Amino acid sequence: MKKPAAVALFAAPLLLAAYGLVRLVGKSDGMYGPGLDWQAAHLLALAGVLLFVPGVLHLGGLLPRGPWRSGVVGVTLFGLAASMVQFGADIWFALRADDKAGMQALSGDFGDIPGVDLVVYQVGPQLFFVGLLVLAILAARARRLPWWSPAVLLVGILLPPVTLDLLPLSGLLILAALWPAIRGGRAIAGHGAAGSKGTPAAPGTRDAGGAGTSKGSRGFADSRDEVYAGPPPRVTP
Repeated sequence: MKKPAAVALFAAPLLLAAYGLVRLVGKSDGMYGPGLDWQAAHLLALAGVLLFVPGVLHLGGLLPRGPWRSGVVGVTLFGLAASMVQFGADIWFALRADDKAGMQALSGDFGDIPGVDLVVYQVGPQLFFVGLLVLAILAARARRLPWWSPAVLLVGILLPPVTLDLLPLSGLLILAALWPAIRGGRAIAGHGAAGSKGTPAAPGTRDAGGAGTSKGSRGFADSRDEVYAGPPPRVTP
């Protein structure tokens, strides 16, 4: 792997873990909202999502060419784009609002734009996790990642919907799952490169729905551990 891609794929999960840590610190005083801690946490998350772009392209490069590779990479990048918009919007709302209620009002206006709630909050960010998991599964089937990488990745993906306080652990598990790819995605157990003689090409795979969350969740933006009056919030907690 080229060094920039390795650095990006290494740093992206760490930045998501850092987002979770800063969020925990911000919540500790009961004042987590518009302010330095909120902005620092969301800037870390946005940077992590951005760095996942070259990482996803590299994971796709471990697979033989075909419609599955192109389709899954495209879906995953779409999910990343939706996550970028989500975190960017939350940063902008926090700059304009004086308190949490003000952020909720701004995010409500944004989410009421036709298509925004579905693409940016309900479905879009989930596609990143689903796509990342499918890429790992295909890479493992092609002998470019060990069998345990998709399993560890799935655990890391499923932790935040339980509680966002597990985001730091989630980021570390995602890093552990992707570590073989960071080191170069070498063929496993003496097999050649994906698609070469003696190596099974990555076949189709069933949808990895375990990475998704229920309706109303927002990828990182699950707000079940936050209490608000009125309709569910759209801002990322």
